[in-house]
Amino acid sequence: MTSPKRIIPPALQGVYDNWHFAPAVVANGLIFCSGIIGTSPDGEPPAQDGLAGAKATTSEASNALTALMAVRDPEAQFSTAFEALRAVLRAAGADMSDLLEITTYHVEISRHMETFMRVRDRFILAPYPAWTAIGVSELIVPGGLLEIRAVAKDPNAG
Repeated sequence: MTSPKRIIPPALQGVYDNWHFAPAVVANGLIFCSGIIGTSPDGEPPAQDGLAGAKATTSEASNALTALMAVRDPEAQFSTAFEALRAVLRAAGADMSDLLEITTYHVEISRHMETFMRVRDRFILAPYPAWTAIGVSELIVPGGLLEIRAVAKDPNAG
């Protein structure tokens, strides 16, 4: 058995260095992804990949976790979160089709579920992973409506 491998996309190096958690860990043929919220430096959808918001606010040790801002538009926030998840999976050598399980945490779950499901279905195609949706009162990022945690198979595992 090999030692667990930390997956740290360059845009999230500040998360690992300053906030002391890995965006993903690969172990025993699985990829465990930390929770992801759709963020940006200004609340607008990022022009680049889904990691642009986190990169902009995590590069300095003085940046507090709450310096992150969720994308204000719910649909754009959900898309940004899925784009970020895809970027973390790709850094691990996987893709969305390798997902085995997702857990989603929702603020105002009934209000935003239809929008969430529409966005989710753009990113996750059949065969579908297992899924659990949990309603919560708030997330760590101000304005966050959704956090996605995921487990995927490592397509590179022997």
